[in-house]
Formats: sequence, structure tokens, C-alpha cells
Amino acid sequence: MIEFLFSVLTQLGLYGLLALSLSLVFGASRVVNLAVGDFAAIGAFVVYATAGLPFGVSVLVAIVVSIPLLVAIERGLLARVLHSPLATLLITWGVGMLIRQTCEVIWGATPSSIAAPVEGSIEVFGITYPAYRLVVGVVAVLICVGVLAAIYGTRIGLRIRAVSDNSPMASLLGVPPAATRTLVFVIAGMLAVLAGALYAPILGVYPSLGFNLLLPAFVALLLAQPGSFRGAAIAALLVVVVQIVLRRFFPDTVADTIFFAAVLIVISVRSLPLIGKARSWFTRLFTAHAPSSAPSASSPRA
Repeated sequence: MIEFLFSVLTQLGLYGLLALSLSLVFGASRVVNLAVGDFAAIGAFVVYATAGLPFGVSVLVAIVVSIPLLVAIERGLLARVLHSPLATLLITWGVGMLIRQTCEVIWGATPSSIAAPVEGSIEVFGITYPAYRLVVGVVAVLICVGVLAAIYGTRIGLRIRAVSDNSPMASLLGVPPAATRTLVFVIAGMLAVLAGALYAPILGVYPSLGFNLLLPAFVALLLAQPGSFRGAAIAALLVVVVQIVLRRFFPDTVADTIFFAAVLIVISVRSLPLIGKARSWFTRLFTAHAPSSAPSASSPRA
């Protein structure tokens, strides 16, 4: 059980960052960023290329290097075609392909490895678990919590939510939608780059890394309510738990097949997003157990 919880924590940090990245961009711009996994690959390759530096410095370099690229993609490409969902899909897919091919040309297609900055194992209740996996999981989850706290508890977060909820109204209230979308895209891209950089010692470094990371994160976006940042984090947790459970009973290939088949079925039959469905279930549950006689208007609520 302890090992299961540690595995959930480790993977939740990774897919939580990626799901938040996808959700932020979709909320602010209604763009499905199919290049999010490849942004993570940029982080991994930069850490690999700067392996002679301290690991923390390499991660910082990856984030800083990505900022001009992210601004150029949003302002130079996406901002011009926000009215066309198909065009934004093609652009993000094309950007991802370009990143993958560029990485393959520069570093080759052979997977490479990076030494973990924290070596050794941690023993908890007789269970031995790699120390870096636990450390990076805790760090990544704390970053996710910090991002959510900033979104729901700061003035910048309020502006982001205003643009996500109603861009024209936000503009009338003095919030610049275009600048906010650019800011959100850069922040979201940095989260993806950070995920790739932090998890490079665990995942390895190879050009198709981004595509492999995209699928589970994209599933989390599909299961969450569009624009719901908390919903994306909860959906990422659900995706991680289901994947880990399946892989405990089936080989990886079979587990992935069952997982994606189940996702297709759930998405095709559900009529409400994940959070709305859960709220509907809880409402029905509490209504079923409520007293048959309605309380008077003057009576206090429970």
C-alpha cells in the first residue's frame, strides 16, 4: 500500500503539471495545446545538454530558454488564428512535430539517461522506494498546489479566470485579454518544461518522449470540465490511479489498451464533465437521504 501511494504521488506530480498546463491554455484561449508533451521534452533535453551544471541550474536554464520560444509561438502563430479551433490544433501539432524532429536531428533517436541528483533509496514501513522519485513527486505536487493557490487567491489569478470565463467582459473591466492569453501560455509552457526537466532522470530523454506524455495528460483534460483548473488536477489524479492499478494486474501494453478503451467509452457516454457528474451524484445522494418534509423559510440551514 505504501509503495502504491508513493507511485501515485510520483506520477501525480508529472501529470498534474501537464494537465494544469493544458487546462490553463484551454481556459484562457480555448486552444488544445497538442505540443504540451514536446514542451516537456524541451525541458528534458536542455537538462541533458547541460548535464555538467548543477541539476537545479539546468532546470532553471531550461525554463529561461523556453520563454522566448513560448512567446513567439503564442504571439506569432496562435494569436492570429484563435477564431479557428482547427487551425490552432494543426499549429500546436505542427510545433510538436518540429520540436521532435529538431531534437532527433541534434541528439539522435537513441534514448539517453540522466543521473538523478538525489541517489539512494528511502525505507518506509519496510518498503524501499527510490529517493529521487519521492522527492520529485513531492516537489511537483507542491508546485501544482502553489499554482492553484495563485489562480484562485491572487489578482493575476483573478484576471486569468476572468478572461477564461468571459473574455469580452474582462476587456470591458480593464483586463487585456491578448496580454493575459500570452502570459497564460508562457506560464503553462513553463509548467510543462519544468515537468520534463524534473522527471528527465526518471523517464529518460528521447525525441518521442513528448508524445508519450501527451496522451495521459490529454485524457485528464477531456475528463475535466473545460476551463476548470481544480478539475484538471482531480482528473490527473484519477488517470494516475487507474493506470497504476491496471499495470499491477496486466502487462503495460494490455493495461494501456484497457485504459484508453475505458476512456473512450466514458467520454462517449457521459453527458456531464467529471466535476459536474460528481456534483450531480452527491446532490442525488443527499437529496435521497433528506427528510421528506421541506423546512420552513425561516428555519436555519444545516
